[in-house]
Amino acid sequence: MQDSLIWTMNSSKVLIFAGGFQLLEGAEFTITLPVVLAFLCFIGFVGNIFLTTVLVSDFRKGKSSIVNSLVINLCAADLLLILFCVPFRAVTYSRQYWNFGRFACKTTDWFLHSCLAAKSFTLTAIGEARHKYVIKPPKFITLHHRRLVGLLAIIWVFAFLLPVPHLVFSALEEDNRGTFCVFEVPYYASNFMNVFSKIYPLLAYVLPVSVTLGCYARIFCRNQPKRNRGANPRQQSHKVTLMLMSVSLAFSVMMLPEWIAWIWARHSSPGGPQPPAVLVILAQVILFLNSTVNPCIFFAVSEEFRDGLSSLWGVLTCAHLRGKWSLRAPRTGENGAEMVTSTVQCLQDVETIASPTASQVSRDNTGKFLPDLEHFWSSRETGSKAEDNDPTPWESQDK
Repeated sequence: MQDSLIWTMNSSKVLIFAGGFQLLEGAEFTITLPVVLAFLCFIGFVGNIFLTTVLVSDFRKGKSSIVNSLVINLCAADLLLILFCVPFRAVTYSRQYWNFGRFACKTTDWFLHSCLAAKSFTLTAIGEARHKYVIKPPKFITLHHRRLVGLLAIIWVFAFLLPVPHLVFSALEEDNRGTFCVFEVPYYASNFMNVFSKIYPLLAYVLPVSVTLGCYARIFCRNQPKRNRGANPRQQSHKVTLMLMSVSLAFSVMMLPEWIAWIWARHSSPGGPQPPAVLVILAQVILFLNSTVNPCIFFAVSEEFRDGLSSLWGVLTCAHLRGKWSLRAPRTGENGAEMVTSTVQCLQDVETIASPTASQVSRDNTGKFLPDLEHFWSSRETGSKAEDNDPTPWESQDK
């Protein structure tokens, strides 16, 4: 078994595996590890799809906020990781060599790091948006769609451009053991790679994480007595801030092993200590595990997200089970689209809960309309006394 990330083909050529660790031996790597990745892929896909569906349903109803939109972008990055990165890693661990061709070899690490950079930048934007809302709420109520689209475009453009050296220096190598995908830096680009390996972690991980955690630190360190304005929905946002900060902390902690292995491999000398295979594999498993943690945090902390998940599950189940879910979630409507609970109140803390309309009040638990009692009593009160005191009303009806 290859016991480190560095692969020495001969005495003068040292390469780094790309697209997943190769030359693995043992059932714990070739069987157990792909099964674990497949399980994470399934859990992450289901969780992010449910979370995205709940938020998109609110967005289609016109109940959107910048934080909701950024959370959708975060879920999109997780889904891209799960669908286009995890399967390649699982197959590579199982086959012990690369068999997806040259194009997949050159793009696999580049696409992985692009999604990680997009997640890092998105979490920074969420922290900054949350900080602006808490500090200056009156100026942060309106959602400007053009600004949001521009922000998302900037996030993804920088995310795709930053790890371009992974796209340039990844290549296929062949020997008598098979074909392998490696990260090979030519001699003429060694100085550039030496600088890039120092700047890239700062731009993609250290700086965004520092800004994000700094935003939440300023939120919790603000002067609380000056913010006491009575019963205001915006003031009841401590739990929301904790939830968003937990997502950022989870990302920061779970990405740390991957960056340690990445920096170690790029700065290690051929004869010096090298990152062990166990560290590299464990770091990648934790990396993909983070894509399943984010939906779990939202659904575990937020009651509104749990209600939305329950409502969605009620829509997907059989017709005879929908009545049970409607009893558990009385805020559901007639059709499936209205059954998804609004979660904008959870993340934005701006929308106030509207009072139920007369038509909503006059429904029973089965969704049927009851008689309009308000109109009935108003007509009774405005009716003439002669009609109320008439001893023979049937005669008047006959006339």
